[in-house]
Amino acid sequence: MDLRFQPSLIQEVIDAFIEKTEREGDPTFYKEFHELADPIYENFPLDDREPEFQKLYQYLFGHWGFADIIDNAFNEFPELKGRIGITLVRGVLKEDQESVDILRKWGTVEEDLAKQFEAKGLKGVGIKLLPRRFYDPALPRFCRHELLHIKDMLDPAFLYDPDIKVGNTPGEESLILARYRVLWCLSIDSRLTRIEKEPVFPKEQRFREFSTWYRKIPGKQLVAVFEGLWATEHFTHPELIEMATDTLKVIDRAIEVEGAEIPERKKIMLMPGFPCPLCGFPTYNWVENLEKEVEPEVLDYIRQNHPGWDPEYGGCDRCIEVYKLRAAGVMGD
Repeated sequence: MDLRFQPSLIQEVIDAFIEKTEREGDPTFYKEFHELADPIYENFPLDDREPEFQKLYQYLFGHWGFADIIDNAFNEFPELKGRIGITLVRGVLKEDQESVDILRKWGTVEEDLAKQFEAKGLKGVGIKLLPRRFYDPALPRFCRHELLHIKDMLDPAFLYDPDIKVGNTPGEESLILARYRVLWCLSIDSRLTRIEKEPVFPKEQRFREFSTWYRKIPGKQLVAVFEGLWATEHFTHPELIEMATDTLKVIDRAIEVEGAEIPERKKIMLMPGFPCPLCGFPTYNWVENLEKEVEPEVLDYIRQNHPGWDPEYGGCDRCIEVYKLRAAGVMGD
């Protein structure tokens, strides 16, 4: 596998590392850098210095072990390493820009490189990292987690399809993709835990994250659902999308656990951000218990306008208010 690092990233990593270690009272790396850099100033004219400094930064990047961090992460997945022709590592400015993905459209040069390897039956991978990650002890487990995502993508059994359309509106799509990421990352960390590898987040933290996205599921039932997800060996891409889209599919994963309860599947879960069955727009303001909260004649009026609708399906507060007015003759259809 051809592993390449962006030259500007290499320089930023070395410069920041020298500054950090010197600030912390260790001048070793500062001295080593200047022992090699000072002769460049002395022996090369200004126009010839840049390529020499590039060579120096590349040497120190390897000599100080920064390149090994990425290479060692790949070594944990030899079957994955054998399927990748090139990995390009690039720097980013913000934490939310960090990612590991199948290389697609970083730029013309990178895309052409990826195509060259794809012609040989190999894939290109792109890694985006903050420069400071290279002296963060968490980087190996971050890479391990992300490379397991890549392993899934390249596994034919995972049925990965990055172009699959989800949601009927941008808001719904954003919600589904966010839940998809939560479920997939949960699955990745559970598998790493089973093979006794350190995950990005421990089980307890993954449960807290999962809980924030499925608050409508009662506490003891939520535990049973989470434990079922955590215990599942593998999910496919379509299964993850289906669960992110339909909360009942998540509930189906509940298992018997001491102190937890298996949820009743028959109840529709009115999740924040899901589309209202009456207007089709995502809503965060559901009206629940309609048979108790809304007059029977209003419910009948809604059924006449939406055949097949049932009060159990709920409705957004705006639609229910509109149908109350229409049933009373205050507002026209």
